[in-house]
Amino acid sequence: MVGDGVSKEEARQHFREARKQAFVNEVLSALSGRPRDLLPFPEVQRRLGIGFCSLGRLETVPVEKIVGSEGRYHDFDREFLPLHADSEGRWERLDIAFHRMENVPSVELYKVGDAYFVRDGNHRVSVARRHGAKYIDAYVIDCPSRVKLDQGMNVSRLIAEEEHLQFLQRTRLDEILGQDIRLTATGAYAALEGHLQGHRYFLGQELKRDVTPEEAMRSWYERVYLPTVEVIRRSGILERFPGRTESDLYLWVIEHHYYLREKYGDSVSLAQAADSFASHYGVKPYQRVIDWLARKVASTVGAILVWFRR
Repeated sequence: MVGDGVSKEEARQHFREARKQAFVNEVLSALSGRPRDLLPFPEVQRRLGIGFCSLGRLETVPVEKIVGSEGRYHDFDREFLPLHADSEGRWERLDIAFHRMENVPSVELYKVGDAYFVRDGNHRVSVARRHGAKYIDAYVIDCPSRVKLDQGMNVSRLIAEEEHLQFLQRTRLDEILGQDIRLTATGAYAALEGHLQGHRYFLGQELKRDVTPEEAMRSWYERVYLPTVEVIRRSGILERFPGRTESDLYLWVIEHHYYLREKYGDSVSLAQAADSFASHYGVKPYQRVIDWLARKVASTVGAILVWFRR
């Protein structure tokens, strides 16, 4: 019972239960595709160009928003369950302290956007979260970034965010338009930048004068991007591309439209191109279920075999 303390044997059992739950999480991650691994803070720093972090302050932080670690990201899963037996002794001591309601030092966290990374106190976060704590006292160090991380971040999304940041640094599109256009595919921001440059060129030809990048971006947004996105919304095709954004579909539909007009003539409408693209490349509901079952059953069987061989 909390407050009455637990024995060392009970603490050991709690640790073993946590390790078993970590295995269950591994299987569930294979089934759902949700991120399982903690994000490494050094990689986040490098990819997002974080150089300055402010002095810290004491806060109460939601534990579910802690998504990574500075140095122990291989030792715990995304729920901070222990992955290795060598954490047992330290984890047990903190478990006993938790049940005795002993005071332990506040953890130290970095904050990037709406996500937190452990600087010190990984085992304290692990024990607290395992026992259902919703919040934890922390010394929080702010690390400003133009990229707003959240608790659903994984490494592939981090790479996309790095490209997003570099795109914003080159174009200042978010400042000029007051809009944050997000893409998920690797290399997509380079393609989008090509669209902006192309629109600037043709707008200059139309107006018979030099066009500034700011003027070209506003024209592209109003005359090309928004009308295409409106077609995508009316057609309802976004649901056929899980995990993608309207901006992803904008790029793909525009390029598919160009291909169809080259093949069939200028009479092909943007709405027809959107429907054609979805029918050729979108995920059909029944096929999604079949593919999901085939992949995940294989992944789960493999994970179970690994567990029993330990």
